[in-house]
Amino acid sequence: MTASPAKRPGGVTFLGVLVIISGILFVISGLLGILASSSSDLTSNQKTTLLVISVVILIIGIIEIAVARGLFRGSNGARLIVAVLNIVTIVGALFAAFTPGNQRGTSIGQVVIAIIVLALLYSGSANEFFNRSKAPTV
Repeated sequence: MTASPAKRPGGVTFLGVLVIISGILFVISGLLGILASSSSDLTSNQKTTLLVISVVILIIGIIEIAVARGLFRGSNGARLIVAVLNIVTIVGALFAAFTPGNQRGTSIGQVVIAIIVLALLYSGSANEFFNRSKAPTV
């Protein structure tokens, strides 16, 4: 007889929703950056730089949205990917917050969301949920 699967804690569900929201914000930011990279007010180097950064941001958003499904299922791989992406988010957003002309509110919001995600990702009940597959079966 096998044990019933562990129920997903509310914090993990909330985490998955936050990861989806974060991913959507990254996708929107990436798309807006791509659109802005065609501005005639920018030099060729600025356009290229903005385009490259915007594509990276867009890819991060798509990855976060895709990985959210793994979080809902209790995948440790998804948990690791989300942790790494959110650490990168914190570093990038803090750098951007102190860049002249940046919308600091957006950067600060990204940092706050990333910190909440990391806290929920490694809470006690989340650890139990994500580690349930490592438990010996009887």
